[in-house]
Amino acid sequence: MGHPAPDFETRLASIDDGLEDIARDVIRRHQDLSRPENASFLELPDAREQHQTQWHQWGILTHTRRFLRHYDEDIPRYLRSWKLKDQVDAVLNQPIDGISKHDLLRVSILLHDIGKFSARRQGRDRYHFARHEEQSGAIIRAELDLPQMGFTTAQTEYIARTAEDHFVLGIVRKAARERGEYDEAFAHSPLFRTLSLHSKTAHPDDFVEIGVLFLGDSLAKVDPASGPERAVSQYNVNIAVAREYLRIVLDDPCL
Repeated sequence: MGHPAPDFETRLASIDDGLEDIARDVIRRHQDLSRPENASFLELPDAREQHQTQWHQWGILTHTRRFLRHYDEDIPRYLRSWKLKDQVDAVLNQPIDGISKHDLLRVSILLHDIGKFSARRQGRDRYHFARHEEQSGAIIRAELDLPQMGFTTAQTEYIARTAEDHFVLGIVRKAARERGEYDEAFAHSPLFRTLSLHSKTAHPDDFVEIGVLFLGDSLAKVDPASGPERAVSQYNVNIAVAREYLRIVLDDPCL
């Protein structure tokens, strides 16, 4: 007879405690350790200089843990002030095999950037993490043994899907920024409304989570009182984009 699965909070704490080991395992599997920058990444996976320093104030793992804290402590306050909390809760309180989406999203947050440890490439003047979100989903499905920890197949798939979708609005942001259009006016534009409704259609199973994850991920990039200038410059825009995205997709009569 097998041992009973540990309770959810114990499993979550185990993943949190093991993040450095998970990161190093991913680096070993996916990076060429003969290259000095990758050997340094293996040694110091959470060092800020191993990340994108113009957009992030902290290393990847510190950012991840700050994200989880914002999810638990600050996002409910934002949603309440926007009068969206009841609608979001109605989605996140839905269970998957006995665990709410709200709680499973906490696992997804801890693993959302695990693909950065495989995706990282050296650029001319900074590191690049292209398509890291896709790699996060693939690693969760194929390399991390969540079922061994007691998560069901459906729960594991939800964790993987939301991790790989955490950057959907990040891609929208990047495109708008490259056009010089990423400001609060963009959040209220007809184009952003169209893009938001397209995201809802393309991601019917987690379009609400996409907005929640974008908000938490953005809050966890920088302290607006002390962080790097480029990251601080988009801090309030990110919040406005998250608010308007959730208003658009939750107000849509097709919900």
